[in-house]
Amino acid sequence: MLEQAMLREQIEGLLADQREAEQVYAQLAGYVSDAKERERIDQVRRQKRKHIVLTERLLEILE
Repeated sequence: MLEQAMLREQIEGLLADQREAEQVYAQLAGYVSDAKERERIDQVRRQKRKHIVLTERLLEILE
């Protein structure tokens, strides 16, 4: 149980970091005027969103 609680805590920290990174990428995309660069940043943001969803799912499994 202790190991599972520690794992959950680590995953929750990772999830918080991922959410923050997604917000940073979204803000950054708003500042970039070059369409190609904006698309690249948005692609990274979408990948980060997938990581967030998978991490949330992992937390559900740990419950």
